[in-house]
Amino acid sequence: MKAQNLARSSPSFRNHAERSSQRISLRGTPPHRPHHASPSHGNGGTFKAGEAVPETGIYEVIHDRAHRTPHEVVMVPHSEGTFPLCETCKGKVRYKLVRTAPYIFNDEDFKEP
Repeated sequence: MKAQNLARSSPSFRNHAERSSQRISLRGTPPHRPHHASPSHGNGGTFKAGEAVPETGIYEVIHDRAHRTPHEVVMVPHSEGTFPLCETCKGKVRYKLVRTAPYIFNDEDFKEP
């Protein structure tokens, strides 16, 4: 909005316009942060129930016969150990790695002293 039009607008709109122009853009990732992407696995990043969780990340859970729509979960190797069975489709459930994500306390900014 041009300065002359801003001066003629209502006080509440002027306050909103002034605040809006002061907002900081948070687009992109900081240059010192690594981007975590899906690594290439020989099995295409798909795992069966009972297999070891290879790395911390977000996995898509794909159920047999679509008794439930696919959904995402976080898996941590040292906590879960292996991919669990589904109560309904048992060992036919599959897990697909969507993207890796580091455990928070392995991040340089959150390491415990």
